[in-house]
Amino acid sequence: MHAWARRISRDWPPEEVRVTRGWHLGFAGGVTFRANSAVLLDPERADPEAVEHFYRERGAPPAVQVWDGMDDLDRDLSARGYRSVHPALVMVRDLDGVKGPGDRFEVLPRPDGRWRALWSAEGTAARVVEGQHRIMDRVPEMAYAVETAGAARGCASLADGWVGLYAMLTAPEARGRGLAAGIVDALLAWGRDRGAERAYLCVMDGNTAALRAYGRAGFTRADRYHFRVGEP
Repeated sequence: MHAWARRISRDWPPEEVRVTRGWHLGFAGGVTFRANSAVLLDPERADPEAVEHFYRERGAPPAVQVWDGMDDLDRDLSARGYRSVHPALVMVRDLDGVKGPGDRFEVLPRPDGRWRALWSAEGTAARVVEGQHRIMDRVPEMAYAVETAGAARGCASLADGWVGLYAMLTAPEARGRGLAAGIVDALLAWGRDRGAERAYLCVMDGNTAALRAYGRAGFTRADRYHFRVGEP
Protein backbone atom coordinates (compact mmCIF):
# COMPACT_ATOMS: atom_id res chain seq x y z
CA MET A 1 0.00 0.00 0.00
CA HIS A 2 1.31 3.46 -0.85
CA ALA A 3 2.99 4.88 2.27
CA TRP A 4 1.06 8.14 2.35
CA ALA A 5 -2.23 6.43 1.58
CA ARG A 6 -1.59 4.09 4.52
CA ARG A 7 -0.82 6.96 6.87
CA ILE A 8 -3.85 8.99 5.81
CA SER A 9 -6.14 5.96 6.13
CA ARG A 10 -4.86 5.49 9.68
CA ASP A 11 -5.19 9.15 10.64
CA TRP A 12 -8.50 9.82 8.83
CA PRO A 13 -9.97 6.33 9.11
CA PRO A 14 -12.88 4.82 7.21
CA GLU A 15 -15.64 3.11 9.15
CA GLU A 16 -15.43 0.00 6.98
CA VAL A 17 -12.35 -1.50 5.32
CA ARG A 18 -12.16 -4.42 2.92
CA VAL A 19 -9.00 -5.80 1.33
CA THR A 20 -9.85 -7.78 -1.79
CA ARG A 21 -8.74 -8.46 -5.35
CA GLY A 22 -5.74 -6.15 -5.26
CA TRP A 23 -7.43 -3.23 -3.47
CA HIS A 24 -7.75 -1.62 -0.06
CA LEU A 25 -11.35 -0.33 0.00
CA GLY A 26 -12.55 2.19 2.56
CA PHE A 27 -16.04 3.51 3.27
CA ALA A 28 -17.27 6.11 5.76
CA GLY A 29 -20.84 6.86 4.75
CA GLY A 30 -19.73 8.83 1.70
CA VAL A 31 -18.20 11.67 3.76
CA THR A 32 -14.85 12.88 2.31
CA PHE A 33 -13.12 11.06 -0.55
CA ARG A 34 -10.10 10.38 1.66
CA ALA A 35 -12.18 7.98 3.76
CA ASN A 36 -14.31 6.74 0.86
CA SER A 37 -11.84 5.61 -1.77
CA ALA A 38 -9.86 2.63 -2.95
CA VAL A 39 -6.07 2.32 -2.81
CA LEU A 40 -4.18 0.08 -5.20
CA LEU A 41 -2.35 -2.80 -3.50
CA ASP A 42 -1.41 -5.17 -6.33
CA PRO A 43 -1.46 -3.97 -9.95
CA GLU A 44 -1.36 -7.55 -11.20
CA ARG A 45 -4.53 -8.53 -9.33
CA ALA A 46 -6.43 -5.22 -9.25
CA ASP A 47 -9.87 -5.50 -10.83
CA PRO A 48 -11.84 -2.22 -11.19
CA GLU A 49 -15.07 -4.19 -11.00
CA ALA A 50 -14.29 -4.98 -7.36
CA VAL A 51 -14.11 -1.25 -6.64
CA GLU A 52 -17.31 -0.54 -8.54
CA HIS A 53 -19.26 -3.30 -6.83
CA PHE A 54 -18.10 -2.28 -3.35
CA TYR A 55 -19.06 1.40 -3.64
CA ARG A 56 -22.22 1.03 -5.70
CA GLU A 57 -23.48 -1.56 -3.23
CA ARG A 58 -23.21 1.22 -0.62
CA GLY A 59 -24.81 3.92 -2.76
CA ALA A 60 -21.55 5.79 -3.41
CA PRO A 61 -19.57 6.45 -6.59
CA PRO A 62 -16.49 4.30 -7.07
CA ALA A 63 -13.42 6.39 -6.21
CA VAL A 64 -9.72 5.56 -6.43
CA GLN A 65 -6.70 7.39 -5.05
CA VAL A 66 -4.08 7.99 -7.74
CA TRP A 67 -0.64 8.98 -6.44
CA ASP A 68 2.42 10.22 -8.29
CA GLY A 69 3.91 7.38 -10.30
CA MET A 70 0.60 5.55 -10.82
CA ASP A 71 0.40 6.56 -14.47
CA ASP A 72 -0.83 3.19 -15.71
CA LEU A 73 -3.65 3.17 -13.17
CA ASP A 74 -4.58 6.73 -14.08
CA ARG A 75 -4.77 5.89 -17.79
CA ASP A 76 -6.77 2.72 -17.19
CA LEU A 77 -9.35 4.49 -15.05
CA SER A 78 -9.60 7.39 -17.48
CA ALA A 79 -10.28 4.93 -20.31
CA ARG A 80 -12.98 3.39 -18.13
CA GLY A 81 -14.73 6.77 -17.86
CA TYR A 82 -13.50 7.83 -14.42
CA ARG A 83 -13.07 11.60 -14.12
CA SER A 84 -10.13 13.24 -12.33
CA VAL A 85 -11.09 15.35 -9.28
CA HIS A 86 -9.61 17.03 -6.20
CA PRO A 87 -5.88 17.22 -7.00
CA ALA A 88 -4.02 17.65 -3.74
CA LEU A 89 -0.54 17.88 -2.25
CA VAL A 90 0.95 16.28 0.84
CA MET A 91 3.23 18.76 2.60
CA VAL A 92 5.66 18.00 5.43
CA ARG A 93 7.97 19.69 7.91
CA ASP A 94 10.17 18.84 10.90
CA LEU A 95 9.09 19.99 14.35
CA ASP A 96 12.33 21.80 15.16
CA GLY A 97 11.66 25.40 16.08
CA VAL A 98 7.92 25.07 16.76
CA LYS A 99 6.88 28.14 18.72
CA GLY A 100 3.99 26.82 20.79
CA PRO A 101 0.35 27.86 21.03
CA GLY A 102 0.49 31.40 22.43
CA ASP A 103 -2.22 32.94 24.61
CA ARG A 104 -4.87 33.20 21.88
CA PHE A 105 -5.04 29.46 21.15
CA GLU A 106 -6.23 26.47 23.13
CA VAL A 107 -5.66 22.77 22.53
CA LEU A 108 -8.55 20.58 23.64
CA PRO A 109 -9.07 16.82 23.94
CA ARG A 110 -12.51 17.16 22.34
CA PRO A 111 -14.06 19.73 19.98
CA ASP A 112 -16.13 22.28 21.90
CA GLY A 113 -18.94 24.52 20.71
CA ARG A 114 -16.54 27.11 19.30
CA TRP A 115 -14.73 24.46 17.27
CA ARG A 116 -17.92 22.94 15.89
CA ALA A 117 -19.54 26.31 15.13
CA LEU A 118 -16.98 27.03 12.41
CA TRP A 119 -18.50 24.39 10.14
CA SER A 120 -21.16 26.98 9.33
CA ALA A 121 -18.47 29.22 7.77
CA GLU A 122 -18.18 26.62 5.00
CA GLY A 123 -21.90 25.99 4.77
CA THR A 124 -21.25 22.31 5.47
CA ALA A 125 -24.34 20.12 5.59
CA ALA A 126 -25.22 18.61 8.96
CA ARG A 127 -24.85 15.06 7.59
CA VAL A 128 -21.30 15.83 6.46
CA VAL A 129 -20.41 17.52 9.75
CA GLU A 130 -21.52 14.54 11.79
CA GLY A 131 -19.80 12.16 9.39
CA GLN A 132 -16.50 14.00 9.79
CA HIS A 133 -16.84 13.95 13.57
CA ARG A 134 -17.43 10.20 13.46
CA ILE A 135 -14.19 9.89 11.48
CA MET A 136 -12.31 11.98 14.04
CA ASP A 137 -13.81 9.96 16.90
CA ARG A 138 -12.18 6.84 15.45
CA VAL A 139 -8.67 8.34 15.66
CA PRO A 140 -6.85 6.86 18.70
CA GLU A 141 -5.06 10.12 19.59
CA MET A 142 -6.44 13.43 18.38
CA ALA A 143 -6.26 17.04 19.59
CA TYR A 144 -8.42 20.03 18.66
CA ALA A 145 -7.04 23.58 18.55
CA VAL A 146 -9.24 26.66 18.59
CA GLU A 147 -8.64 30.40 18.71
CA THR A 148 -10.10 31.68 21.97
CA ALA A 149 -12.81 33.75 20.26
CA GLY A 150 -13.68 30.86 17.94
CA ALA A 151 -12.38 32.50 14.75
CA ALA A 152 -10.12 29.61 13.67
CA ARG A 153 -9.62 25.92 14.37
CA GLY A 154 -7.97 22.68 13.31
CA CYS A 155 -7.24 19.22 14.62
CA ALA A 156 -4.30 16.83 14.62
CA SER A 157 -3.72 13.10 14.82
CA LEU A 158 -0.64 11.57 16.42
CA ALA A 159 0.95 8.22 15.52
CA ASP A 160 4.40 6.78 14.83
CA GLY A 161 6.22 10.06 15.39
CA TRP A 162 4.01 12.00 12.97
CA VAL A 163 1.43 14.74 13.53
CA GLY A 164 -1.23 14.98 10.82
CA LEU A 165 -3.16 18.24 10.51
CA TYR A 166 -6.80 18.11 9.45
CA ALA A 167 -9.99 20.20 9.31
CA MET A 168 -8.19 23.55 9.29
CA LEU A 169 -10.59 26.48 8.95
CA THR A 170 -10.62 30.24 9.61
CA ALA A 171 -13.81 32.29 9.58
CA PRO A 172 -13.94 34.40 6.38
CA GLU A 173 -14.03 37.70 8.26
CA ALA A 174 -10.90 36.74 10.26
CA ARG A 175 -8.67 35.63 7.40
CA GLY A 176 -5.35 37.35 6.77
CA ARG A 177 -4.64 37.86 10.48
CA GLY A 178 -2.26 34.95 11.05
CA LEU A 179 -4.78 32.84 12.96
CA ALA A 180 -4.17 29.73 10.85
CA ALA A 181 -0.46 29.96 11.68
CA GLY A 182 -1.35 30.10 15.38
CA ILE A 183 -3.52 27.00 15.07
CA VAL A 184 -0.71 25.18 13.24
CA ASP A 185 1.81 26.13 15.92
CA ALA A 186 -0.53 24.98 18.69
CA LEU A 187 -1.09 21.58 17.10
CA LEU A 188 2.57 21.05 16.20
CA ALA A 189 3.62 21.91 19.75
CA TRP A 190 1.06 19.43 21.08
CA GLY A 191 2.54 16.71 18.90
CA ARG A 192 6.15 17.62 19.66
CA ASP A 193 5.46 17.49 23.40
CA ARG A 194 4.20 13.93 22.90
CA GLY A 195 7.26 12.75 21.03
CA ALA A 196 6.44 13.51 17.40
CA GLU A 197 9.30 14.56 15.14
CA ARG A 198 7.55 15.43 11.86
CA ALA A 199 4.22 16.79 10.64
CA TYR A 200 2.20 16.56 7.46
CA LEU A 201 -0.99 17.94 5.97
CA CYS A 202 -3.04 17.57 2.79
CA VAL A 203 -4.08 20.65 0.84
CA MET A 204 -5.91 21.21 -2.42
CA ASP A 205 -3.43 21.93 -5.20
CA GLY A 206 -5.31 25.04 -6.36
CA ASN A 207 -5.73 26.63 -2.92
CA THR A 208 -3.17 29.39 -3.42
CA ALA A 209 -3.78 31.13 -0.09
CA ALA A 210 -3.43 27.91 1.91
CA LEU A 211 -0.32 26.85 0.01
CA ARG A 212 1.26 30.22 0.69
CA ALA A 213 0.35 30.06 4.38
CA TYR A 214 1.64 26.52 4.83
CA GLY A 215 4.84 27.42 3.00
CA ARG A 216 5.39 30.27 5.47
CA ALA A 217 4.78 27.75 8.26
CA GLY A 218 7.70 25.65 7.01
CA PHE A 219 5.86 22.96 5.04
CA THR A 220 7.23 21.70 1.73
CA ARG A 221 5.74 19.39 -0.89
CA ALA A 222 6.31 15.65 -0.36
CA ASP A 223 3.82 14.00 -2.72
CA ARG A 224 0.80 14.59 -4.94
CA TYR A 225 -2.44 12.70 -5.53
CA HIS A 226 -5.88 13.00 -7.05
CA PHE A 227 -8.98 10.87 -7.22
CA ARG A 228 -10.51 9.10 -10.16
CA VAL A 229 -14.28 8.87 -9.70
CA GLY A 230 -16.73 6.78 -11.70
CA GLU A 231 -20.48 6.96 -12.06
CA PRO A 232 -22.54 6.03 -8.97
